[in-house]
Amino acid sequence: MPRRLGLPSVYLAAAAATAAATAVPLAMTPASGLTVRPAVTEPTRPYVVVARGRAAARDLVGEVRWRVRRYYTAALPGFATFLTAGELAALRADPRVRAVEPDRQIHPMPVRPPARPLTGPATGAGTTIFLVDSGVDAQRAEFGDRAWRAFDATGGAGRDCTGHGTRIAGRAHAAAPAAGIASVRVLGCGGPGSLADLLAGLDWIRRHARGPSVAVLPVDGAGSPALGAAVRSLVRSGVFVVGAGDAGGCRIGPGGAAYTAAVPHLAAAAARRLEDTPGANPAILASLLNCTIARDAIRQNPSRALNLLMHSGGL
Repeated sequence: MPRRLGLPSVYLAAAAATAAATAVPLAMTPASGLTVRPAVTEPTRPYVVVARGRAAARDLVGEVRWRVRRYYTAALPGFATFLTAGELAALRADPRVRAVEPDRQIHPMPVRPPARPLTGPATGAGTTIFLVDSGVDAQRAEFGDRAWRAFDATGGAGRDCTGHGTRIAGRAHAAAPAAGIASVRVLGCGGPGSLADLLAGLDWIRRHARGPSVAVLPVDGAGSPALGAAVRSLVRSGVFVVGAGDAGGCRIGPGGAAYTAAVPHLAAAAARRLEDTPGANPAILASLLNCTIARDAIRQNPSRALNLLMHSGGL
């Protein structure tokens, strides 16, 4: 059974570098480097900006007038910033901008056990499950050396304050005990997190995922263009994305991510399949897991959480 030696230290080093690269405390200009923030004469609010390309995002971030606090370079071209009402209007009219949306709270979603446990000899060896949640208590004996704290978008040390992430990690580990579990913390100790931090977590995964990988997002985020773009980017890169839903079975949304109420079960099932077919792209993997494209359900009841997630093209 192959072991993933040295991975935790590699991910921790990458996490520190990414935190420094994505958290932008001051506005930047290409010519002069760091400069002083513009004076604020009216109230500002947090927003997430999606640019029309990486060059456009780089140009926008380089303009001194935006108070950039995160810059995304992999999962999507864009950034998180504080804007006045006038600045918001200017960005929405800028041809370099695809979408601007308010930064908002992201909450953990409840999950449930599967109808039937997984059977067979597969263990998920050689795969990595990136758990995007409240963190993981990686020191628990049940994980052995299979879990580690990879990245903390909240600025902490990856500690799981609420236990939500650790519970999901435990269920996934029980069904795929040889898979590595990389904790990508995006939720705070109070329970919810922010859209900007969630995007930072997905950006980190997009930059650092290597080999057969599953990204697990047991959080909400319906209707977010930025989150939909980030999820689609992960899927295109070959990462199988599992999001939380409120319906039975496994469904594939237009962005290519899979949604289910039994999130850890599906993540473990994907890891076990990737053990046998490590080169499978997400579409092939979805078919192996008997996921189905859900279109009629969106029209029948668009208010349900799962349908909203699929309607937006991602979580």
